[in-house]
Amino acid sequence: MSESIKRRIAALLQKTTSRGCTEEEALAAAEKAAALMREYGLSEVDIEISQQSVKAKTHGASIRDLLWRRLALCTNTATLLVIDDDNHRSFIGRAPGPEIATYLYVVLDRAIDRAVREFKTTTFYKRRRNIKTKRQAVYDFTAGMVYRLSVRLNALFADTVSASASAEAKRALAARYPQTVPVRTDSRRLKNGNAVGMGIASGNNVNLSHGVGGSSGPKAIAGKAGA
Repeated sequence: MSESIKRRIAALLQKTTSRGCTEEEALAAAEKAAALMREYGLSEVDIEISQQSVKAKTHGASIRDLLWRRLALCTNTATLLVIDDDNHRSFIGRAPGPEIATYLYVVLDRAIDRAVREFKTTTFYKRRRNIKTKRQAVYDFTAGMVYRLSVRLNALFADTVSASASAEAKRALAARYPQTVPVRTDSRRLKNGNAVGMGIASGNNVNLSHGVGGSSGPKAIAGKAGA
């Protein structure tokens, strides 16, 4: 189903008298929207539930993927990873949740990349003796950063998280992608407390506010959409 059709119907449904349209214009728009919904077998929920995707580097099992699942919960969306020649992670839910989720995905993913690069310049990392211990150190650092960013997301979206909206998003995902399967995340044991602590400190330094309310990113979710 083309998202352009859904956007077209959604735009027609916005043409109401309360938004400045005449009664004739509003009625004509409503009739056109209803006709398109019948033609494509869509309900109002189908129109109200949107989907946004972003290119993904991970394959669902990375420690970072725990953060993307937390991001989905905080934005009242459901998420899935489409693995093909050009991997994408999608967020599905009522607007503006998917827009906020994909925007913050890019912000957070880049922040983790940047922090890992900086971590690899530290004496702590350089003292690891082989590839295996270096990889473990990066994993522990990333785990600490993911943990701290997850806590911050919980606090940032505490007033707008909605169990009913999240459940609705999961139902929409299941309906659109019935063949999805869960992916088990790499949850190896942490071995470097110092690296975890450094990751937590880096998580404190990421600017999240511009991603949910500032001029450079999507606006925050306005109010809860249910209980």
